[in-house]
Amino acid sequence: MEELVLRIVVFALVGAVSGFLSGLFGIGGGIVRLPIFLHLLPVFGVAHSLVMHVGVGTSIALVLPAAIAATRKQVALGNLDLSFYRTWAVGVLVGALVGSLLFPYASTKILTAIFVIYLVLIGIYEGFIKGHVSVPKALPHGAVKLGAAAAIGCMSALTGTAGGTITTPVLQAFGVRIETAIATASATGIVTGGIGTVAAILAGWNVQGLPAYSLGYVDLVIFAVMLPTTMLAAPLGVRIGQTLNKDWLQRAFVILLFVVAADLVFKLVG
Repeated sequence: MEELVLRIVVFALVGAVSGFLSGLFGIGGGIVRLPIFLHLLPVFGVAHSLVMHVGVGTSIALVLPAAIAATRKQVALGNLDLSFYRTWAVGVLVGALVGSLLFPYASTKILTAIFVIYLVLIGIYEGFIKGHVSVPKALPHGAVKLGAAAAIGCMSALTGTAGGTITTPVLQAFGVRIETAIATASATGIVTGGIGTVAAILAGWNVQGLPAYSLGYVDLVIFAVMLPTTMLAAPLGVRIGQTLNKDWLQRAFVILLFVVAADLVFKLVG
């Protein structure tokens, strides 16, 4: 019982921290949640071979409610272009299904390495490419649109993230207006979160050694305590972020990405 209480307290705080940082930097919480999970889950008895799977499964489950809330707001504001989103969602769905099929067969080391690559790519874009490269702007369509969406869906399923951090800059590069890109990124999380959660539950259904109160690879205790604290802390992060210098905030975000990536690399080779 004492361990359960400790888990509740610790992960409630983790939810608050990840929610605050996601609001502060304007990112999905998965980028923040997963590295914290990798450090804390072993402390609570999760075997090394299962740490990344439980982390990804629980993180992707937390994507869905946040994505639904954000998408409802975007629809109400009239920012979501449904005609564009329908085919985009098909590509994301296919990619998420592929990633979900690969997920149970990937080891913790492989999944960690994929997450490191994901962080580094975002860091390079945010720190060195964003705002400096002019890309010919034409709305994505056909195979290009489906391919980009599928790649994002697959990466999301393997990293426990919503995919919005990649979706927004990719769509902007093709000339999609910022409001529509953000709305599409929010709605992308509904597909990745839904598919990823179901896949994580099914993939871990008969796996031995999972934490108590788990549903497959989704830790229900962590999910239940992090969801409200994340949702409460995110608006606070947004408000504080609006008062800070945007350039310094972006630099801090890039530094955070590379520090976390370096820490995970040390864990991989250590």
